Amino acid sequence: MTIESPSQFAPSREARRGDRAGGRRRSASLRWLGGLASALAVLVFAALVAVWPTLTLLALGFTLVTVLALFAPPFALVGTILLYGLEGMIKVGLAHELPALGVTPEAFGAALLDAAFLVAVLGLLRQDRGRTLVAIWRNSGSWTRVALSLLAAWLAISLLQVPLTSDLDTALAGFRLTQVYVLAVLAGAVLLARCRPEHVVAALVGVLLIIAAYAAFRAVAGPAPSERLAAFTRSTTPLVPSENGVIFRNTGSISSAIGLASFLVPAGVLLFALGLFLARLRLAAWTGLAFVLVALVGTYVRTSLLALAGGAVCAAALFTFTSALRRRTKIGLGLASAPLLVVLLVIGALVPNAVSGGSPEVALRSAGVLKPLSDASLELRFQRWRESLDVVKENPLGTGVGTVGAATRDREGTVRTFADNSYLKILQEQGPLGAVPFILGVFATLIAAAAGVARRAMPLRGLGTAAVTASVSFFLLAWTSEAIEQPGKVLAWFLLGVALWVAFGSPKPERGSGEGGSVAPGTG
Repeated sequence: MTIESPSQFAPSREARRGDRAGGRRRSASLRWLGGLASALAVLVFAALVAVWPTLTLLALGFTLVTVLALFAPPFALVGTILLYGLEGMIKVGLAHELPALGVTPEAFGAALLDAAFLVAVLGLLRQDRGRTLVAIWRNSGSWTRVALSLLAAWLAISLLQVPLTSDLDTALAGFRLTQVYVLAVLAGAVLLARCRPEHVVAALVGVLLIIAAYAAFRAVAGPAPSERLAAFTRSTTPLVPSENGVIFRNTGSISSAIGLASFLVPAGVLLFALGLFLARLRLAAWTGLAFVLVALVGTYVRTSLLALAGGAVCAAALFTFTSALRRRTKIGLGLASAPLLVVLLVIGALVPNAVSGGSPEVALRSAGVLKPLSDASLELRFQRWRESLDVVKENPLGTGVGTVGAATRDREGTVRTFADNSYLKILQEQGPLGAVPFILGVFATLIAAAAGVARRAMPLRGLGTAAVTASVSFFLLAWTSEAIEQPGKVLAWFLLGVALWVAFGSPKPERGSGEGGSVAPGTG
């Protein structure tokens, strides 16, 4: 029997060369096919953008949010905040593209934004698996637990009241506009727990800077033709009477002036406080704040300036009186923050007039900065509040969820019933049974978060102070509008959650870190 050597079974040199040549041909073919597929994808995307630009870019944004929700949930939420800051531009674009497809632009745009919000929130909760929420509950005191329980009770009562409303569609729309977005508190609470907070905060500042810059540009240059048309087709009170005729109110990249104000007020306070506490973000944050003030002058929502100033004063006071800094440093900080606010308010008043060439209409807008309570509509607002209270007396159990505010908008875009006050809106809809836990829960949670933040070391105290006072400014604005159902609600509830994480969920500073360490992620 002959035993064959292993070398007899080895491929020949020619065979090996053939295999390598075949491999190179296959690789070249795959590269060629990949390049062809990429070119076709680019052509298809370019064609879709040319035909349906808003729809295509919105689908791309939603896809990006979904991918981020799987792999980087904190940035998915920041991306969702950007989408809400651009909701007016999105709906204007869809109004030109969707009628040909037989779809209502308002409903489609709102549904896609809601879907992006829920995807981002669920992505965060999936990553955290409840650990941070449990830690916040364990570390908080009885006051905080009672406050959070009141908010949870309000949501439960609201859900039970939905089927009792005579018009179920209106009730569901109202619940979606107001109550559902309280989920952003949970998202904010877990947002920074397992990531580097400074990266997320920097991304958030960038998003707010983009939205504020565009809003400031529109305050000076006026709305685009499509935006002007959209404001008139929607009953959003786009005009304000003046001695020279009418003034078009700035809506920026959001559907209405009050919607823009609801977003920019907490954004402005957040940017002010972050610039005050975090030196590396100061230039970007205070540049964004200047844009915010210019844009708010153009909205003609003059109470927004009071809410912004109130939030900024709370930020400076909370940090100054609870910090472990030297007394001299505290006094210097307090003395520096007040002139800074004055300077920025003057910028907000004068820049639009200077850039627009001294337009009488813009000058009249700017005068509102100095006299925010002189609005001629103030008495009308008080009258509306009295009428709302009369309705409450007649309906002690409430008129039903969604019966006040945007959910009552008819086909012509007119809101049939409104209260010009978020707290009266809840009271009129849900009666004292719903309004009491809501009002007590909101303000008790704000107080508890502020007290918890005051006990943290820097720089977490700076971040928490910025978050809680930005949320405070939104709920101040809510006294003079139905801001609770406007786009700013996403930012306000989310920042309240961030403040709760800083106060009760973030890790304690290491020994010796003092007031200077870096912002560390939570441990859950």
